[in-house]
Amino acid sequence: MINFAIKTLLKVKPRFLYSEANDVKVKTYRLPLLINQHERPLKIVHISDLHIGFNYTYEDLIQHIKVVNSLQPDMVMITGDLFDKIDIYDGKPKAFAPLLRTIKAPLGTYFSYGNHDQRSNRTYKIQNVVEQSGIHLLNNFGHTIDYDGESIYLCGTDDILNSNGNVMQALKNRDEERHLTIMMVHEPDYADYVKRFKVDLQLSGHTHGGQIRVPFLGAPILPKLGKKYVRGLYQITNNNHRMLLHVSPGLGTTRLPIRLFCPPEITMIELETKKEAE
Repeated sequence: MINFAIKTLLKVKPRFLYSEANDVKVKTYRLPLLINQHERPLKIVHISDLHIGFNYTYEDLIQHIKVVNSLQPDMVMITGDLFDKIDIYDGKPKAFAPLLRTIKAPLGTYFSYGNHDQRSNRTYKIQNVVEQSGIHLLNNFGHTIDYDGESIYLCGTDDILNSNGNVMQALKNRDEERHLTIMMVHEPDYADYVKRFKVDLQLSGHTHGGQIRVPFLGAPILPKLGKKYVRGLYQITNNNHRMLLHVSPGLGTTRLPIRLFCPPEITMIELETKKEAE
């Protein structure tokens, strides 16, 4: 019955139903987080939850990389669940490495694991694809980059649900007094723990924005550690420190191959100086 209903909807394709790569939306946020004066904002593209292998194909990735590159980002950050069923590609998941390498971001592309990456028991295969793609794997690890004379600390945790991601280990190399800190954590509700570590921006995914949303009611089904912060931008305070959290609605789907009132999204986050925002 469910499969029949989905097939019927896909044939009709109403405006609130999203099932194809070209349904993707681009959304932009400007955040006043940089300290130094810069000629232009730092442009970060945030994507998440592709779930390659479950209704998300090689061709879908081609199309979305074209959109990402058209935004001319300085950095691209992928917050988990890159693959869902990595072994369905005839045992050749490495075919994705040359394609992922076409992402253009002069300050680098970064990735941290999600619960489906870990649940697949093929993490070593995913790691090989990521590393052969030239993508930086931030797995309970971080390092400092320089943006026009400003130090920015980028880090990521392992998946929280399946692998007990370690925030303190991820922050081990940080100089707290000097660095703007951006952390990738797949599960967004973990922000209520991360906020105590003076992180400035947490990037998360996991929820798919709900994937299936009901007008006026929201998402009836949400995953563990994704029930409080569902999609979009949030401000979370701890004592005198403000942390921003962005939750990506993701690009792929899980369980059902459709999205209802919840389009897939590529997010552009532009970091500007505090003075510019005043």
